[in-house]
Amino acid sequence: GEPFGPEEAALGTWSAAEGAVPLEWMDAISENPAVGAVESWNLRNFTMDAHPIHIHLVQFQVLKRVVTDPMMSPHGMLGQGAVLKPERWETGWKDTVTVYPGELTRVKARFDVAGLFVWHCHILEHEDNEMMRPFRVGPEDPMLHLTTTPRTRS
Repeated sequence: GEPFGPEEAALGTWSAAEGAVPLEWMDAISENPAVGAVESWNLRNFTMDAHPIHIHLVQFQVLKRVVTDPMMSPHGMLGQGAVLKPERWETGWKDTVTVYPGELTRVKARFDVAGLFVWHCHILEHEDNEMMRPFRVGPEDPMLHLTTTPRTRS
């Protein structure tokens, strides 16, 4: 029969010029904060599923959510651009946050430990199907064996 639900979801980057740019594990690292940097990451969900996004070795704070697609968002009745505060259980330090469909979730993290780490969807089937990306804190370490190289997209 027909498959039920999405067959594949990907993490990646977004820009006003290109829109969503899905990336695979072996694509070049796109997130590279400096050691000690505090960054806000916007996690935007273009799928119909909620994704528990986990950032390894980082504690972060959930700052807000913004409705980007009212037809997909569970908060869509508030309208495009509606800003939601974190839920009460999200006000402390976290390492995983649920990113809802049709929404952008903004988190703020301090990157204190240098090295190569992973951020990914915490749903096992999604981890196994490329919804996982490396990120590097600080400069590249030649002692690490994992390297990523830019790939040509056709």
